[in-house]
Amino acid sequence: MSYLLGAFIFGLLSTCLHWEGAQCLPGYNLTVPPEVRVQEGFCVVIPCKFTYPASTVTSGVGLHGYWYTVGSKAYDDPVATNDGRKYIEHFALNRFLLSGDLEQGDCSLTINDARKSSDERGYYFRVEKGTIRFSYSDLPTLVKVAEKPEIQILGKLRAGHPVNISCTTPGSCSSQVNLTWGGVSVANESRTTSELTNEIKVYGTFIPSIADHGQNLTCNASYNQGTHPVQTEERIQLDVSYPPMLWFSGILERPGESRRNFTDASHIEVQEGDSITLFCGIKSNPSANATWMTKSQKTAGWESSRTNSLTISNVKLADKGGYKCRALNTEGETDATFQLYVAYSPRPCEQDNSRCWRDGNGFQCNCSICSYPASKIQWQVNGKNLEGNNSDETMKVTSWNKTEEATSTLHLTGNLDGEQHIVCLGTNPGGQIPLKFFVASSGDSLKWNLISGVLGALAMFAVVMLIVIIVVLISRRYPKDRKPLTASESIAKPLTHVHSELSPDVKRNSHTVPNPDEGKDVPEDQEKFDEYPDQISNDPEELHYASLNFGELKCLPEPTSEESKSDYAEIKKV
Repeated sequence: MSYLLGAFIFGLLSTCLHWEGAQCLPGYNLTVPPEVRVQEGFCVVIPCKFTYPASTVTSGVGLHGYWYTVGSKAYDDPVATNDGRKYIEHFALNRFLLSGDLEQGDCSLTINDARKSSDERGYYFRVEKGTIRFSYSDLPTLVKVAEKPEIQILGKLRAGHPVNISCTTPGSCSSQVNLTWGGVSVANESRTTSELTNEIKVYGTFIPSIADHGQNLTCNASYNQGTHPVQTEERIQLDVSYPPMLWFSGILERPGESRRNFTDASHIEVQEGDSITLFCGIKSNPSANATWMTKSQKTAGWESSRTNSLTISNVKLADKGGYKCRALNTEGETDATFQLYVAYSPRPCEQDNSRCWRDGNGFQCNCSICSYPASKIQWQVNGKNLEGNNSDETMKVTSWNKTEEATSTLHLTGNLDGEQHIVCLGTNPGGQIPLKFFVASSGDSLKWNLISGVLGALAMFAVVMLIVIIVVLISRRYPKDRKPLTASESIAKPLTHVHSELSPDVKRNSHTVPNPDEGKDVPEDQEKFDEYPDQISNDPEELHYASLNFGELKCLPEPTSEESKSDYAEIKKV
């Protein structure tokens, strides 16, 4: 039973020592850092404080301290001790030193010329004094030997978003240490030093940009060790996330010419009939895919094509305009527009703003002409040429260009008389177009034109009234209830005296009727004239029609040769 109780107490004690070291036992305490860092080749001091029960102090007994590597036993060689009876581990000989005053409870350990290959491990402290034999093995200190500073970035690097960064390097017990940033611009720098962990740390704020992606961030540690300063540097490559960046390249093919490549362009000028292939290049982190967006004639919106190339064959004037490329990743979406210009000759713009109007004591004319390339505008005023921006006492020209629209204004002032003949001439390599304006350039001319217009209107009114009066007079002279003449009556009334000399041959062939009173042959037509003597005498001014009836005309026989000669001779006599 007593054996089991002793075993239980021993197990409990061992568990306590394993769990919390000497702090489980009254009076046994140890204060050491769990980890210290040392720059390779330099020295470090591991601070250490310990206590043990005063009741166990034995007068005249020496106090010894030992530092062992984790895993070693009390009978193994320590790495540092004040006990001359002990051998020192070979790798620590002359480099490890129990530098603290044990009588004052200081168990600090100094490591010189730290070596990563042998020194980077855990160490624990042991104390012996008389009957005191106690190892603080459950409170070891891990020594890390650094080859260069350590950079930490507290967060993800995203373009335009600030992030906190830090650089840590071990201190040195024999020299001062300076830490500096390199490679980027760091703001809000600050510095801290920890004696417990033997660390020097610098902090800062870094705002990464797209240009910083792939660049190096460096932290330089400089140890001023006598006349031979030592520098170590940590360098890391920055991984900056950013939304897509787009650029354009392409191939232009023109009939009869060799293929032409272009890169890093935002626009291009082509001719009708050309063919062009556009490529949308992307730079992003993380990667993204390109999508071409083209204007739809049906929906008046944008249509997408999930490819980074766009081909337009047999270019037409309707193909001019912007073509949009879009790319998307986790950092955002980016659009870029490539402008396609198609060359064409000058013409009036769709929104025609070309006109002239009165402006104060003169006129102002505006001329807008669309073409590509943009036209050069020249004014002609009554044959005088005006180009560019110029002015004199009576004329002022102001011109400016947009991408495809050329605009110019002409201001005319002064005492200008008469009608002004103004031409706006737009010219580009494809041709030219004249726009003509006619304006009255003075107040007197305007008045005279106004008076002439009024007089013309009055004259026209007078003519119309005269025609109306004549019509009225005629209608009164010939009332509507008067009996109209018949066709036979109309024929019988001659317009004027008609005298017709007929040849004897013609008279012989006229139809006659017998006259019982006079016994003479009277023509049939003359008989009809005698039927209406009153109408002829009473209304001599009335409009009449006359007709002559020659009866049946007969051809005369062909004359003999002698007769012909005789007739010819008789005519010659006459």
